[in-house]
Amino acid sequence: NENIYIKTEITSNQIDEKIDLIKQYDLENLNGDYYLTKNINIDKNLFLPKNKKLFIKEGVEIVFKKDVSLISEGSIVFQGTKKNPIIIYGENQQGSIILLNNKFYIKNVVFKDLSFPKNKNQILYGGINIINSDVELENTEIANSNSEDAINIISSSSKIKNIKLKNINSDAIDIDFGNLYFENISCLNITNDCLDVSGASVKGERLLSVDVNDKGLSFGENSKGLIKNTNFLNNKVGVAVKDGSDLTLVQSKLENNKYDLAVFNKKKEYGNSKINVKNIFSKDKMNILVGENNQFLSDQEIVTRSVKNSFINNLLY
Repeated sequence: NENIYIKTEITSNQIDEKIDLIKQYDLENLNGDYYLTKNINIDKNLFLPKNKKLFIKEGVEIVFKKDVSLISEGSIVFQGTKKNPIIIYGENQQGSIILLNNKFYIKNVVFKDLSFPKNKNQILYGGINIINSDVELENTEIANSNSEDAINIISSSSKIKNIKLKNINSDAIDIDFGNLYFENISCLNITNDCLDVSGASVKGERLLSVDVNDKGLSFGENSKGLIKNTNFLNNKVGVAVKDGSDLTLVQSKLENNKYDLAVFNKKKEYGNSKINVKNIFSKDKMNILVGENNQFLSDQEIVTRSVKNSFINNLLY
């Protein structure tokens, strides 16, 4: 009955103990751009204004000493290397990152032990939150997250190449609206979903989901997508497509999942869903659930179970 929204503008009175990141750490200044070249400890909320650009050099360690946030409307370029990555972690599993309304490049970064923002003016649940932005992530690892989402990307255009997520207490990657292109996402030991997509357009290749307690891929709320070369091993649900979504999977391997695929309606306000699978393989008999008025298409003869949507919801939620 109410409009729910996320406020994407940050003003000075919204940030407790607001500090200008540039002045606080006396960063190098070259042609108006700023460079972080040494390790820093963060014990207060830090804010980078939108008219600033910050480069974080290889090997830098950023440590959250308290449960505070690094918030940026300015562009940040994380310039780690494979041999010398940037390390960002929270002592006692605390600290979070909010990136807003700009372009962000995250390369060769290891995020560990982050929590979620405690800003009362915004409802955000990710250790890493990216909102209304263009973002590129490459060769990135996220581990031991203590937030609802290890990384939450909202209303953004995102490119992900080689990201590993392990030991995540809830969802690993949460995409809300916008579009995602990815190459090589790997999830290991995830409490909830590996990749959770809502209202987004997705094109990707190589998705590995191992030991996931909920869904390897959750695809909902009118999402559209084409994903090639997926491998779902030992998940509660390999793939769930729901609520008006349309997904094509090409070359998928499913093994030892409680339910391999499910296509159904969870929310009454959305239409029916469709999944189209091509060249799908499992060494065991597949367990595929198709809710009433939803579609399962395949280029192979595969036995499915047609059931009520309520039956699937009771199994999965």
